[in-house]
Amino acid sequence: MSNSTLPRGRPVNPEKQAAQKTKLLDAALEMLSEKSYANITIRELAARSGVNSAMVSYYFTNKEGLFVALLDRMSEKHFISMKEIAGADEPIKAFIESIIAMLNTNGSFARLIHNEFSTKDSALSHIFLERFPKKMAVFLPQLIKKNTAITDDKKAKYAAFSLISMIITPFINKSIRQTAWQISDEEIQAPYWAEHIYQQFMFGCNQAVTPNN
Repeated sequence: MSNSTLPRGRPVNPEKQAAQKTKLLDAALEMLSEKSYANITIRELAARSGVNSAMVSYYFTNKEGLFVALLDRMSEKHFISMKEIAGADEPIKAFIESIIAMLNTNGSFARLIHNEFSTKDSALSHIFLERFPKKMAVFLPQLIKKNTAITDDKKAKYAAFSLISMIITPFINKSIRQTAWQISDEEIQAPYWAEHIYQQFMFGCNQAVTPNN
């Protein structure tokens, strides 16, 4: 297709195309911190990004394609940082601190976990499962086996699931945490919260490898 026959409004400059894609992805991430995927409209995405709504179809086919691309971007960035954590002096502690920091600063991710992973009929649930939990289910047990006394594959898997639950639950059950337990956002942002989880987890790992377990 020649430039003269390109549909009106579609940029032919690769840099402009990349910039528009980034604006749309950034807008999608920002809006996820405010509402669920199902309640976000293409018109809202266009208004937030300053990009013509037709560009969503042009670049990503539809709204779902845009959010799949967003999940891919988030997953790639997330697991690059996980590889760096594996080489830290205290990898388990660094992992806990990293996930808590991400959830504290990125409300979009916490909302995504709550709305998409916990809803079986969500349009993004399968894709989210593949991009994050399944990858984590491979990465984290290996990290635990290398950095704790646990050597058994099943115990490492159980320990990994327990650790993820300890970290994520306060974020996805925010209202219960705040109203029933009176634990504020400021408390789980403080360094002692990550230290608390780390100490509890390492104690559990030690218990898991004691005789008769």
